Amino acid sequence: LIFTGLQAQTPTAKERRLEGSTLYIQCPYTAQADSQHQKVWCHMREKRCEPLVETTEPSQYAYRTHATNGKVAIEDNPKRRTVSITMTNLQVEDSGTYYCAFRSYDNRYLPLKAISLTVFKELHKLELDSLSVQCPYSTGTKAWCRREGQTGYKVVVSTDYSSTWHNSKARVHRTLIQDDTQQRTVTITMQKLQVQDTGTYFCVLYRNSHLTPIMEVRLSVSKILAGTTLSGTAGTRQTTLSGNTPAPSSNVNTFILLSGVLSILFILALISMITLCVRRCKQLKRRGTRQAEDIYDKPEDIAQLDSTERMESPEDDSKDLKYITLNFKSRLSPEDPLYCNVEPSQTHRKPKDENVEYAIIALK
Repeated sequence: LIFTGLQAQTPTAKERRLEGSTLYIQCPYTAQADSQHQKVWCHMREKRCEPLVETTEPSQYAYRTHATNGKVAIEDNPKRRTVSITMTNLQVEDSGTYYCAFRSYDNRYLPLKAISLTVFKELHKLELDSLSVQCPYSTGTKAWCRREGQTGYKVVVSTDYSSTWHNSKARVHRTLIQDDTQQRTVTITMQKLQVQDTGTYFCVLYRNSHLTPIMEVRLSVSKILAGTTLSGTAGTRQTTLSGNTPAPSSNVNTFILLSGVLSILFILALISMITLCVRRCKQLKRRGTRQAEDIYDKPEDIAQLDSTERMESPEDDSKDLKYITLNFKSRLSPEDPLYCNVEPSQTHRKPKDENVEYAIIALK
């Protein structure tokens, strides 16, 4: 297939998307295109447009106006004379130039629309954190730049320093660049981040005095709140990002989830303690009631005094004896013992038919 027509057209639209988001665009037909032409979505690499997804030819038996290849989908709508493209879960390496095109009858791809897509990372860090970014490349001098103004760039560190000729490393202040020529990857590390490091950064290539961005990173550095404890020594926390590594999410959701779990556990423990206390009180109350019932269960078996009468003392007061009369409500059974005080002269020497026992009580 011939892509000469595509190479000659410059992108008519610029699209910027956050890593992990979705791109959706529509490409209207040109005057030369119609529903009988096969439609394609291709990515320009090394001056060649590589097809990612395309519809089938109308002349084929199973003609499809919709096709999907991985995370890329294309849909041809002949009634509206538009081609729709959808790319999901965008990554940094998806950045580049893309074309909507159709295949002409002489087997050439002719452009419908050209776009320049930039997929960037967005990172949120704290002071004294470290950041490591890996950028794949092809050829040329590599550099880590910071945006100045709307279109300007300021080189922070570059591989064209003399130190990189021997060990492929260069350091400027807190920023280190390391070039792995075998893996064709350049790694940039920023240590002990400060609030003033907040900004937009780029991995770039120098090619024939032309600056080509490889990766865009939007960095936001926040101050450490009072009471925040950093684990380990300052600057030891580090995040390594590659072209296919998504940006780390905030820890706020984890903190909220943990707080909710701890609150539920505390409430359950409090409910358990209250339940145990109530159960214990009921047991003690039940035990006291049972003891009271054991004492007062059979009142008919206990003689109750109806009245008490004080009687006159005998003539001989020197003996200091007192007499009382006991009247019982209930009727005593023959087996129940009866106690009384009598004079020694009133005792029978040989009681008949009586089970009587005598005892002498002497007070000193």
